[in-house]
This record gives sequence, structure tokens and C-alpha cells, in this order.
Amino acid sequence: MKTAKTEIAALERLVEIPGLPGREGRVADFIRSSLSPVCECRFDNLGNLIAHIPGKGKRVMLVAHMDEVGLIVQRILPNGFLKVERMGGTSLRALPGSRLALWTSGGCIPAVAGILPQHLDSGEPISDFSRIYVDIGSASEEETRAMGVRPGNGLTWDSPLRFLNASLICAKALDDRLGCFCLMQLEKVIKPDDLKCDLYLVFSVQEETMLTGGMPVANAIEPEVLIGVDGTLAFDTPDLQGKQSDIRLGCGPAVKWMDAIRGKMAAFVPDQRLTELVCRTAQSNGIPLQDEIAVGMSTAITPMVYASKGSPACAISIPIRYHHTPVETADLGDVEHAVLLLKRLVEIDL
Repeated sequence: MKTAKTEIAALERLVEIPGLPGREGRVADFIRSSLSPVCECRFDNLGNLIAHIPGKGKRVMLVAHMDEVGLIVQRILPNGFLKVERMGGTSLRALPGSRLALWTSGGCIPAVAGILPQHLDSGEPISDFSRIYVDIGSASEEETRAMGVRPGNGLTWDSPLRFLNASLICAKALDDRLGCFCLMQLEKVIKPDDLKCDLYLVFSVQEETMLTGGMPVANAIEPEVLIGVDGTLAFDTPDLQGKQSDIRLGCGPAVKWMDAIRGKMAAFVPDQRLTELVCRTAQSNGIPLQDEIAVGMSTAITPMVYASKGSPACAISIPIRYHHTPVETADLGDVEHAVLLLKRLVEIDL
């Protein structure tokens, strides 16, 4: 399975579209327009997109979240600059000096996050988010407001998709547009007659803020099997080698054995029978698979496990470097192997 140029163009567009938590509508519309008529698509009241491919067997729900981390305008200063607050876990370290896109009702305005000139920089680390400000080229509050800017406007990284080599891609929002892309690709390659399940592809909202945006879908569908598809942390850069895990780009997707955000009441432990089935399926199909135990993160399926009557769940993750920055980096080979693994899973009795 090789990602075609037309599919790369779709991924470029998917990454480019703004989709802050609670504002995923444009992303959802693009995904829906890309799915074939075989999918019965609908939205719920929160904006979750549900694509149903009818089949015989268990109700199997695959989940990827549409939202990305970003910023929200908190105040307009008298000199025209903007004070902002985070939406989700936006990297404070990556912000100063970054190009941003400010989204208003009138369109997109280019912006930059201010940074001290090196000549005046004492080297003191930025630990207080209140020191961050955004420059849109305005000289006054009145001028800023005349540009259509107001508190509540959202900002995303201005970081389109680029190739670092033949397979490595770099962009904003790969977490979790790559998961969404996997589900979109899966829909293209599966044949409904080969399905051994009643399949639901769910593109969920508001993962980056509370993890819980997809809960209404799980309550409504009551899946008998739940599979999450999201990014995970890669530990193959010089500053992280030898830390939590040995997950690397280009060595295949990862199967999750546990994740947790300590102190936040967010932790996921998968169904062991289901996870071992994922491992056997990967092995029998020659699909490389890594092992994931991650601390400091969790995903959209964490609360879904407990929805309605509860669901056995597992998770397949795409390794990504530099999470929640404008230069998230991943290997398309891992994405292709994840799609193949998902295809094989929905073609067997889960």
C-alpha cells in the first residue's frame, strides 16, 4: 500500500484546515466530502462526525479526533497586540517566534508570536504563559478591532505539510489528523462484503481539552469493540533516547498497553484479549508493530471505555515527534501500516 499523490494532497488539506477544540466543523465537512457514498454519515449535537458502513457482526467503532491544539484571543491591548490563552496543551516552549494564523469571521489574518531579539535576551526561560503576546501588525486596539479581531478568535500554527525526505512529513496538527487520515484511507480500501462487523468510523471533537468530546457517540452507538487511532510519543531523538520507550519513526504503528496523565484521573488500559489479537494479526500479516506504554498523555477513547454498558477497547498509535508544536513529524510508512492493520482487523471476527 503506497500513499498516492492525490491522497497526499488530501492529507495536506486535512492538516491545513483549522480545527481548534469545539471548532472542528471545517475539518468535519472536509472529511465528510472525502468519504464515499457507501458511508451513512451524520453529525451529533456536539459536532462529532459518524460514518456508518453497515455490515453483519459486532458493532465496531474506530475513533480519531479532529481537533488540534492552538490559542484563543483573551485580550486586545491598547497598542494593538493580543494576549492569548492556550486551547489544549499548546507548547509554550515552541511559541515565541512562531508564525500563526488568526481566524476571524472575516477570514484568516497572518500573525506572529513575539520574541525578544537575541541582543536583549537574558536567556531566562519562559515559564509564565502571560508573557506571550501576538503581533498582527496593528498599532492600536481600534485598528485591531477594525480588522475584525475580537476576544474569542482562535489561532493555529501557520505550518503547512512538508516532506523532510521521501517518507517523513512535518506539519502542525498531525496529532490527530493522521488518525483521521487513517480512517479515511481505510474507508477507501475496505470492501463492505469483506467486513466481519457493523463498522462505525467516528471523527470526534474536543479531545485536546477534556478527552470527553466523543462520549455522546459511544453512549449512542454502544460499541461492542472500540479501537482508538491517535498519535503517540516517539523517543528516537537525541534528547529522548533511552527514556520512556523505544518507539521510533519508521518502525510501524504502536499497540498501546497503557497510557496515563498522572494526577488528572486520565488513564487507559486496553482489553488484553483484544490487544493480543491485534498483535497476532499484525504478525500474521507481516505488519511491523511497536509496543506503547506512555506516561504524560491519553486519548479520546479513555473515557469512552466506560460509556453506556462499557466496551472492550484497544488502541493503535502513530509515532510522532515534537507533539503539540508546529513541526510535528511522522513517517508515512507507519501510517500505511496502520491502515493495513485496521483493514485486516475489520475483516476478522473481533
